[in-house]
Amino acid sequence: MSKIEITNAPCQAKGIDPETFFPDPTDLERIKLAKSLCGKCDLVTKSACLNFALNNNVAYGIFGGMTENERKSIKRKESRSKYKSYVSVIGDY
Repeated sequence: MSKIEITNAPCQAKGIDPETFFPDPTDLERIKLAKSLCGKCDLVTKSACLNFALNNNVAYGIFGGMTENERKSIKRKESRSKYKSYVSVIGDY
């Protein structure tokens, strides 16, 4: 897994505990805190962070303002879309 090279993100600021972005999935307050910090990122940075997590199958933590479950949902929708495209091509034969 490669490192994200973004220096202006709040998650990489001095004084921010990296554990903030890896809350227990049931700890709604810490999830809210991590997402609020992600909300301070510009759209390009947030998108790069989210794409990093999706492309590297990162299983834990808040990336791009999304939890593990939210990213899993994106992956499922992506898989369904690819499957539907595949089935529609096969159906043409």
